[in-house]
Amino acid sequence: MKIAISSRTPDAHQVIRHLLLPWRVTFSGLDESDIVIVYEEKPPENMKTIVVPSDSVDSGEELGSEGLSAVRKPGTETCVAVTPQTALSMVPRTQFCYEGANETASSTNQPLLVKLNDDTFLLTIDIVDEYGRILSESLNPKMSMLHQFLTNLPIPYTVAPKQLRNYFMAWKVQRKSPNLFDKLPLDALRFLLVRAIEETVDEELERRTWNGKRYACAITHDIDTRDGLKRAGIVKKLEEKYDVPSTWYIPTKHYKLDTEAIRRLVNHGEIGAHDTRHDGKLAGLPKQEMIARLHEAKQTLQKIADCPVTGFRAPLLQHNAMIVWALAEAGYTYDTSIPAWEPKHPYVMKSSGIGTTNPIRLGGIAEIPVTLPQDDQMLHVLGMTPRQTVEAWIELKEVVRDIGGICTILTHPSYEMAHPKNLSTYEDLINDLAMDNEAWLTMPAEIANRCLNS
Repeated sequence: MKIAISSRTPDAHQVIRHLLLPWRVTFSGLDESDIVIVYEEKPPENMKTIVVPSDSVDSGEELGSEGLSAVRKPGTETCVAVTPQTALSMVPRTQFCYEGANETASSTNQPLLVKLNDDTFLLTIDIVDEYGRILSESLNPKMSMLHQFLTNLPIPYTVAPKQLRNYFMAWKVQRKSPNLFDKLPLDALRFLLVRAIEETVDEELERRTWNGKRYACAITHDIDTRDGLKRAGIVKKLEEKYDVPSTWYIPTKHYKLDTEAIRRLVNHGEIGAHDTRHDGKLAGLPKQEMIARLHEAKQTLQKIADCPVTGFRAPLLQHNAMIVWALAEAGYTYDTSIPAWEPKHPYVMKSSGIGTTNPIRLGGIAEIPVTLPQDDQMLHVLGMTPRQTVEAWIELKEVVRDIGGICTILTHPSYEMAHPKNLSTYEDLINDLAMDNEAWLTMPAEIANRCLNS
């Protein structure tokens, strides 16, 4: 399908292209298009058109209709159907009510799409503003006082017993099985736009596949300790049994590195940098110091592993816009430090996430979300057993498969999941993924290449 974008706002072009990236569409000029998406412009005549509202839309004249005006109201929970099994919900900052529009494409009290005439439909949510707001909040998180205090100490925060750190992380967290249905607002925006296009042109958009598969799956591990590096070989051997590739993120100065052990992980796998030290200080560093530290981690690991290192994951999943910018300057191509959602992120000490299961291009960096809550969150924040964790991951994987995104799984070889008594439980997870014919079992570097080159 050929889509034209009519807007004087550069951000609108970028946002709409990003939202539609998972679908097989091409962008063209007005004369060649099957449908036009309009933002802060007057709709063209006699063309299939979707109008995206904005704060600049104040009159029926701008909407192309006499007697029609847009009224802004506080947003309420909005549900968007993905498949018969899955619907995603979000709460937009603002929703628009069109006074003077009688015919709607929905029988609900607050429709997502309003029909103006046979050719023109109006969205009730400013998807451009909402996308920018969610992304900005994700890339500019406010550091919690506890994180700031612990990482500013002259001694490593890891001196505090793990049990004590787990206690503070689990404090005041409602312990229940996680779900993703109301945790993916960016994906909800994607499907809102797609459903609007499909209803306007009366044609279903075709999804892009992941190397011919319905969704992608990346098994990743953070090796935070020397003991974790020792256990990594056992976990790797189990994954190789099922021909499942995996990715390993390693800090370069936090403990003594075993060159032979690291090089074994590269076989049918990938190595990524995990900063120099696991001290939680990266996000607060000055720009040049941050770049130097990221560059040092990359160069050191490349020399040890004797292979290119293109990916990064920050300790404690720290993330902000400066880190993304510094990664590009240091020569990386992707980052996988931002969770889609976590019950309690250690950087902000509350639930947090970027709200999508799809990669996002941020300048020259592909941001690949950690889409399932990592093992630390499941085991130590939500208080689940390894068996309950694997069962919950398999359920969440079904949602990601329905959405057609990436199932990024993060475990730590030094945690309970890699303990000998729990390896059979972890093997059940790997077996489930290996048996899923709709999953592209891959590595973040491959996902990043697809994201940056599509």
